[in-house]
Amino acid sequence: MRAVTLLVWIMMLVINFLPLSTEAGKFDKNYVIYYTFDKGKGNQVKDIGKQGNHGKLMDGAKREAKGKFGSGIKFGAGNSYIETIVDVPENNFTMALWMKTTKDNVGIYSVLDGAAGNGGHDRHFFLQGGKINFRTWKGPGWATSKNVADGKWHHIALVVQDKKGQIAYVDGKEVGKHDYDHSDFDWQKRVWIGFSNDAAVDYFEGVIDEVAYLDIPLSKNDLPALMQPLAVEMNNKLPTFWSEIKKDY
Repeated sequence: MRAVTLLVWIMMLVINFLPLSTEAGKFDKNYVIYYTFDKGKGNQVKDIGKQGNHGKLMDGAKREAKGKFGSGIKFGAGNSYIETIVDVPENNFTMALWMKTTKDNVGIYSVLDGAAGNGGHDRHFFLQGGKINFRTWKGPGWATSKNVADGKWHHIALVVQDKKGQIAYVDGKEVGKHDYDHSDFDWQKRVWIGFSNDAAVDYFEGVIDEVAYLDIPLSKNDLPALMQPLAVEMNNKLPTFWSEIKKDY
């Protein structure tokens, strides 16, 4: 019986201590930012990608136990957001997140120069009448027909690729296209999550989880992997895990 128990422990070790899952982890080298919101202390938002572009909870944004996968971030009424100081790519990129809201005219995600868009702003996700909208400068804003302000979790992704333009996805399904294939806004200094000043109401109200910005344009076939939870590295827990085995044997 003890041998069977040991075998179970070893199997758990192999499964749980792999560096990254084989799903979302396949893009490990391409994450400019990746926030699961399961890591970080206080106001820190830990980037579990390799670039270490950590963010910060601002003005009342707080951890919520019930995210899409594990914890998420709750944005309440007011001006709460997440700020990350980072220079992100203007060409060949993917922006994505999980979100849940019932508010139909709010900002979601954007790239900025100064605070609240002072000095320039771009790469907007926002809702208008509950429908997901996007804008990449100098291209115009554009809308999809997909209503996502229904209080359910939805995965939103925008892929921008040279010569192919922009493709928007909701829950892994294509919902719209635009032919503007890059951003001309190249002096950005920060990313704000939970904000877009293209929206009627700049700040988001609801819960956001699993935020990513990648330096490659993902294909439709890649999206199911991105939509899966990313297993964080657990190597730092290995000594404790092994000590529990030795305690029993």
